[in-house]
Amino acid sequence: MKTPVAVGVRRVVATGSYAVVELDGEVDVGPPGTFGMVRDPAGAAFLPRAVGLFRRPDGTPAFLIDPAYGVGALARAATLEVLTPLGRGFDLDGATAAATLAVGGGIGTTVFFGLPAALGGPVRVAAGFREASQAAMLDLIEPSARRDVALAPQVVTDLVDLGGVERVLASGPGPMVRAVAALAAAAGVPCQVALEAPMACGFGACYGCAVQLDGTWKRLCIEGPVVAAERLG
Repeated sequence: MKTPVAVGVRRVVATGSYAVVELDGEVDVGPPGTFGMVRDPAGAAFLPRAVGLFRRPDGTPAFLIDPAYGVGALARAATLEVLTPLGRGFDLDGATAAATLAVGGGIGTTVFFGLPAALGGPVRVAAGFREASQAAMLDLIEPSARRDVALAPQVVTDLVDLGGVERVLASGPGPMVRAVAALAAAAGVPCQVALEAPMACGFGACYGCAVQLDGTWKRLCIEGPVVAAERLG
């Protein structure tokens, strides 16, 4: 079983409405779509939080948070305990950057930060946000071939163009990823979705992240968070 690694917080960098927490230590960020559980050891009552880890251009491990929510407390810690990588990420076997479309919603778009490096080239991204300041996070997806942004009340599915696309990767709120999955299915394009669910452990012990897959309840941290779109209940 994996054990948490204690690492220092190097710095916190504002990125629009969000913040990037850079870590000072060795952390296995895992492939795109996997996640880590992060805890402030000085906050005894603070449960671990699930975050998507990635590497900055200089190799520094980091993760993105929304300071407006409880997870913002992680940005004030001097040292963090990180358990990673966890879960199942995107299946990129045979995928090419040019024929892959990444569709994100809000902070769920963080799972695409490591996608260009994993695919070996610029990726095309369509993402939806409530506010323009949140779209600043797309600067962390480098290099990107094209960025299409939908701001509320527009929905990101309005921007989904599947011409020349051989694989769709979606991440964000449940209704959004289901809508993207439906578009991909109608066009006959394989689709994988990264689902969101509350997690307290990250490795299957608490059953807090149960979601319906294949017509039954399953633990998302074990089965996912990335699953084939056709498995959605």
